Amino acid sequence: MNKILVSRNNISTNSDSVLIDGNNIRIKNSGIYSLEYDDVDKIDLNIIVDDYVDGVLFESSFLGDICISNRYVINKGSLRVNKFYDNDSVREVIDIDLLSDGSRIDYRFSNICKNSEDYVININHKNKFSVSNINNKSIAMDGSKLNFIINSSVGKEDFGSVLNQNTRIVTIGNSDSKISPNMFIDCDDVSAVHGSVIGTFKDEMVFYLMSRGIDYNEAIKLLVKGYLFSNVDVDNVLRERILKVIDKYWR
Repeated sequence: MNKILVSRNNISTNSDSVLIDGNNIRIKNSGIYSLEYDDVDKIDLNIIVDDYVDGVLFESSFLGDICISNRYVINKGSLRVNKFYDNDSVREVIDIDLLSDGSRIDYRFSNICKNSEDYVININHKNKFSVSNINNKSIAMDGSKLNFIINSSVGKEDFGSVLNQNTRIVTIGNSDSKISPNMFIDCDDVSAVHGSVIGTFKDEMVFYLMSRGIDYNEAIKLLVKGYLFSNVDVDNVLRERILKVIDKYWR
């Protein structure tokens, strides 16, 4: 595994396929990469995908606070991001620049919010036939505050581009949750879809599990697992860490 660690604003890697220059993280070869944040405060990162690279990036952060600005720069290549957060608080601004003809990002984010978290995701289609698939699935715990702002933009000459936004928040108890999906499109020849849902697990889903002899807390735990893992495709190591987080909240 090509590993990248951002710890207290210091960046390190064990991989020859990753070039670190200041706050620039350059992915030079196709493959699978992991990027973990540990107590990051007010850092700007540029994650750059080289030409003709097809990369898979597992991103994660557990505990602590995050205040971060991330820019994903996709040239003649693609990046699939599978990302999970469980933090005390988060302030994150993400810019995605799709620079070349046919460049692509598949961004899949899941998290458990227990305090206050704010996310701004800006997707900039800057060439024709570029593709962005943005999928967020969150659990908002009782007393939490969670806010998503997603902005997708396409210029006049960027025909054939595909824009997908899908953000869902499941609330556990009372929370202040908001989703603002925005699309700024200057071109007629594009495919653009967005969906936003805030709600709870359906009563009939919980009832069905309880009718099979599963108690209420375990039923919610099973639904949380299925919900979060339906969105992120992670390796076994990260999967085990996420399972331990879920076990922490639903004993």
